[in-house]
Amino acid sequence: MATPHLAIIDPAVRIPELDCYNQIALRSQIHTSYHLPGLFGMDSLVAVQDSVTALMILGSSSSVNDRLPWQSPLEIWLKQQLEKGKPTLGLCYGHQLLAYLFGGKVDFIFSDRHKLQGFRKITLSKNPLWNNQELAGEIYVSHREAVVECPQTMQIIATSSEVAIDGLSHKTLPIWSLQGHPESTTLFLKNMGDRHNVGPQAFDFGRKLIDLFLAHVQRV
Repeated sequence: MATPHLAIIDPAVRIPELDCYNQIALRSQIHTSYHLPGLFGMDSLVAVQDSVTALMILGSSSSVNDRLPWQSPLEIWLKQQLEKGKPTLGLCYGHQLLAYLFGGKVDFIFSDRHKLQGFRKITLSKNPLWNNQELAGEIYVSHREAVVECPQTMQIIATSSEVAIDGLSHKTLPIWSLQGHPESTTLFLKNMGDRHNVGPQAFDFGRKLIDLFLAHVQRV
C-alpha cells in the first residue's frame, strides 16, 4: 500500500506561494510535495503520480481562459488523477480550474475587470468535509474572475454577498473547492500588494478549513 502523499500544486507564474506551502506542510500529518507546473513544467508531478493519494491546487495570477502552454498538460494530468477518486481541494485558481474541467464557466465578475481583494465572509452549507455542519467565517480573497456557471456534476457549498458560487463540491468524487485563499498568510498578503494590517487571528477560519481537508486526507 502506498504511503499517503499530498501533492500541492502551485500554478504560480510570477511569485510562488512558498510561505503558504510551508505552513500547510508543517501542519500536515502526511508527506507533502510541492510542484510549480507554470514555471517548471510537469516533470515533478509525473515523477510522483503513482504515490500521490491527495491533491491541493493553489491560486495563480493566470486565468483558466488564458490557454497558456503549461495549462493543457496540467489539466490532462489532473483529470486522470481526479477520476481515480483522489481527494482534492482547489483554492482560487484551483477552484476555477476544477469547475472548468467539469464543464463550468469562468468569467470576469465586473465589466471593468477590477479585483475583489480583502477579507470576505462566506457561508458554508453542510458537507462531510466539515463534519456536516454549517459554517461561516472570513477568508482572504484576491480575484477578478469567478465561476459563473456551476458544472452539472458539482454543487454549490459556499456563498457570499459578492460571489454566488464561492465554493463547490463534486457530487460523486471527493473534490472540494473555494474561491478564496484559506491558505493565505501575512507574507501572502504582502506578495499580493495588499496593505491590510492584520494579526495572525485573521487567518484562523481559513486555517480551520485547510486543516479539515488535511484531517480528511489523513483518514483516507
